[in-house]
Amino acid sequence: MAAVDPLSLLREYTINRKEIKERGGQVIFDSTSFPKTAKTNYSIYRTGKEPKDYYTLESLLFLLKNVSLSHPLYVQKAVSENIPVVRLPDRRTLLRYLGGQIDTSASIDKGAHLELGLPTADAAPTKRPGDELISPAKRPRSEAEPSAAEPVSESRPQDKKTSLRDAMSIEKIEALRRKRVARKRGDQAKPDDDLSSKSRAPGQVDVDVIRDIIPKERPGRTRNSTLQSSGKTFTNVLTIVQSIRSREETDSRKQDAAMNGAASSAATSSSSSQKKPHQIGYNRYHQENFKDKHDAEGFKIDTLGSFHGMNLKSVAEAQQPRSSHSHSSAAAPSSGGSSSHHRSSQPAAPGAESSVPRSLHPPKRESKTPIIIIPSTPTSLITVYNAKDLLQELKFISSDDKKKSGVRRENEVLIQRTRTVLSGSGSSTTISVPYRVTDSPQKLSASEWNRVVAVFVQGPAWQFKGWPLLGDDNSPVDIFSKIKAFHMKFNIAKLDNNVQKWDVSVLELHSSRRHEDKPVMMRFWEVLDKFTKKNMPNLRL
Repeated sequence: MAAVDPLSLLREYTINRKEIKERGGQVIFDSTSFPKTAKTNYSIYRTGKEPKDYYTLESLLFLLKNVSLSHPLYVQKAVSENIPVVRLPDRRTLLRYLGGQIDTSASIDKGAHLELGLPTADAAPTKRPGDELISPAKRPRSEAEPSAAEPVSESRPQDKKTSLRDAMSIEKIEALRRKRVARKRGDQAKPDDDLSSKSRAPGQVDVDVIRDIIPKERPGRTRNSTLQSSGKTFTNVLTIVQSIRSREETDSRKQDAAMNGAASSAATSSSSSQKKPHQIGYNRYHQENFKDKHDAEGFKIDTLGSFHGMNLKSVAEAQQPRSSHSHSSAAAPSSGGSSSHHRSSQPAAPGAESSVPRSLHPPKRESKTPIIIIPSTPTSLITVYNAKDLLQELKFISSDDKKKSGVRRENEVLIQRTRTVLSGSGSSTTISVPYRVTDSPQKLSASEWNRVVAVFVQGPAWQFKGWPLLGDDNSPVDIFSKIKAFHMKFNIAKLDNNVQKWDVSVLELHSSRRHEDKPVMMRFWEVLDKFTKKNMPNLRL
């Protein structure tokens, strides 16, 4: 018989109208039997996230016996007898397949694990190849059969000898034969204590052995199967590479600026070294070698004066004795000496000795990263919890779900907006542009306000309280002329009255269809790109 699985046997017997017997929890197909609870490879119709399961042989056989009943009466009868029910979506196709009207069905799982049948007690043994090679003299004999060396008792007539088949069952004979062949081949088979209970038909696979092997099986994995994995995506690789590239370009520009500053400082120091004499190491007794003698850093201090020969009264009256320098200056010609003494008595102007600035560091580079302001109220559809999912991944996830997943609240979020740019040659390049998203506009500086490109409007006017761009009448109309405004809401929510009056672009999300989020957020980026290219071309876009 070619068919060995219970579903094929049941179909074959149903088409040929053969008798199927049920005995003691077993379903008997002539020489093969299956338990009633044996599962076939016909899968059960599933709804939702139900685990995959298969119909049992008992449920299919019960359906064939009660095929004339309507489905409600059949279900009622099956439940009363505690038999699994065949579901209505499977009933028609299953009956057509078992009746031979169709050759196959989509519900048949060819890769499912099949339970093997057991031979019945009245099944004739199958002759295996190689049995004819065993001579009758080498075949196992029973205790009732005398050997050739033993004399035959006279009390037992020879014409009434008992045959081996009459003394032992067929299963036991086959078990003894298998043991002898296995021992002859060198197999170390364990002796069976109960041969009748563990005997099986020749050529049949041991079910217990298969059940032990199947849980230990692992699918083979090769290099190609690993690379063709459907659960891994590499879409973020280009974004990461572009981010690293922009970071390296920024670092290289900083290094170039530092090198230029170092070169200018070296040139300045070389020019100043030509004007000033070579300075030696620090010495507290030769401090005049480090500074100009007349340099007092702007204070009116006579560096050539002295208190020698003065008492306390003369110091209090600010009387200065004539020093050796004043004597030498008085002995000089009147015209030159007066001018020289005048120059020495006057303090040096601050910074007159050198025109080199003290700070040689280049000025701090101003950031060009655009900024997006979102509401800080928890009732807003976009918050710092889900801003990255909405603006970068183009998918809406509620703030409550993000909180439940353990996401922490940040003061601001940095997103990477990926877009495709066409070059002059017609080829396309994918670039990543960073955007700062914050819900604390009061912390922005004046230079940062110049980089604000968009704001998400909640509705109430107090959202814009304290903004520097607010008009004299506290109306946010002037803000919307410099910053692009958006309002996000569900399609079932009512539009705010203030939003209706203001110049605001409304982004309407569906309350349940999440696959429609991406087109809405793509339209947001299109409107924002058009606005920033026209009004803020100096930013990094």
